[in-house]
Amino acid sequence: MKRMLAALLLAALWLGASGAQAQTCSVSMTPMAFPNVNPVLGASVTQTGTLTVICNWGLLTAGYARVCVNLGIGSGSTAQDPRQMANGANRLQYRLSQSSSMSPLWGSAATGTTPIVIDFTRPLLGGQVTFNQPITGQVLPGQYTVPTANNATTAYTETFPAAATFDYGFTILVRPACSTLTSHGSYNFTASANVTNNCTISAAPLSFGSMADFSVARLANTALAVRCTNNDAYRIRLNGGQNGTVSQRYMRDTTGTRLVRYDLHTSADRTVPWGDGTAGTAFVTGTGTGNIQQVQVYGRVPAQTAPAPGQYSDVVTATIEF
Repeated sequence: MKRMLAALLLAALWLGASGAQAQTCSVSMTPMAFPNVNPVLGASVTQTGTLTVICNWGLLTAGYARVCVNLGIGSGSTAQDPRQMANGANRLQYRLSQSSSMSPLWGSAATGTTPIVIDFTRPLLGGQVTFNQPITGQVLPGQYTVPTANNATTAYTETFPAAATFDYGFTILVRPACSTLTSHGSYNFTASANVTNNCTISAAPLSFGSMADFSVARLANTALAVRCTNNDAYRIRLNGGQNGTVSQRYMRDTTGTRLVRYDLHTSADRTVPWGDGTAGTAFVTGTGTGNIQQVQVYGRVPAQTAPAPGQYSDVVTATIEF
């Protein structure tokens, strides 16, 4: 009887050791590749990824497992909130969370922020359990001044060397705190986004007011409101309007039969006609800052024979190229 008990005890110890060897967990994370980011719009951009956690049990092993997945400070960041993807010295801010509401943010026990905690229950006969946790990424809104490089779409990235880690442990009853878990591992993760060039343009009306004396020139100014991606070169061309050409513009009255000559220029001295670069005209160039820039348009009605009274107007199209 003693021999039988000893044999049973040895068998139980062997099974326990085998089960302990089989108790492992692993973590993987898909890259967080954001859609193109257009800073000119100032809108947030979201993307989702998947955090996969796998735990393996032997047959006679602890019934529960806890995995704490940490994401510390990455290669472009100085803090968890906001995180920052980098292109050289330039930064693009973003956040990561296991919730689409972006709360709580994904962090790390090592930095006093919140890791993602996954709890498992062992299958009846042991084996493998997989859990897929959706992760939401958000590029923060209002980043108008994020630049591009070389007038081209520009990649921003962040990696997490030594900062993407996990801690895990197997227990019988109590789910331990993340700080007490004694098994550790790491995983690879990269966040990336392409920042694109773009521009917006709008115009305020140019009014010469009421004129009775056409023996002297009348001057007036207006402005184009331009917002282009920071560091992005642009040029603005004006067409010839509805009634003339880029070098000889006219406003027409409501009858459609009478005209008033006028000019548009690139500078206050009104020496360079603003057009499309043909027929002796020039176009205006600039470099975006990400903020709204006021580009002045200098108008003039030159001295000419007084036309019949009436309301005279023209519509000119401003085209921005970038």
